[in-house]
Amino acid sequence: MKSALIFCVELAITLTFLAQSPDYTKADLLGQISPASNSSFTLVPEEYTSRSGIYLRIEVYEAFDKLRKAALDEGIEIIIVSGTRTFSHQKSIWERKWERPRYMGWSEFDKALDILSYSSMPGTSRHHWGTDLDINSLENSYFESGEGLKVYNFLIRHAVEFGFQQVYTSVEINENCDESSQRTGYNEEKWHWSYLPTSIPMLKAYNKLITTQDLTNFKGANETDSLKIIENFVNGVHIQD
Repeated sequence: MKSALIFCVELAITLTFLAQSPDYTKADLLGQISPASNSSFTLVPEEYTSRSGIYLRIEVYEAFDKLRKAALDEGIEIIIVSGTRTFSHQKSIWERKWERPRYMGWSEFDKALDILSYSSMPGTSRHHWGTDLDINSLENSYFESGEGLKVYNFLIRHAVEFGFQQVYTSVEINENCDESSQRTGYNEEKWHWSYLPTSIPMLKAYNKLITTQDLTNFKGANETDSLKIIENFVNGVHIQD
């Protein structure tokens, strides 16, 4: 396997060329698309997922498949449990949590902030982009012992070689590219991995095109400014570029 340092150099070169790539639309960035009918996406084979109907961008799936095969060579199985999510899918997740009985009497700000520990507001999720995937389990504890720890250690060592990085972490997981840094936003998610060659340009496009005025039509949307949702959460990621 190539070293993480070599990948960092290759990533820098790739991002230079991506600057000339076609622009992403607001619909692409907000999840207002249908992956099943979009030629940029592909359906992930069910044998590599925990359920049917998971889509990723084509280049993301191709990179994941290489990562998956490399893991299998070491006796490690990586399964996708979540991939691309549309705005409506994220809205259903968000509003289901919004109606939790324990939030009775809470202000909308406090309710939204609590949900944001692990779940994104509709229109702000990296899963909208088709670049990010959740693997094996949605519990950090799974990755702290046994088979889960083997999976996590493999990803820490090798995911960057295939373009992937854990973006929701409070500490640096790859010391070969830059120094450690703190971040804002969501809690650590050891299961969430992002394909940088595509997600970095999409984040830059998001910051250029999207404002909180674009984040509407869901419960709690009026708190996007008070929460600094784009500054603290959309950009609350650990990225090496």
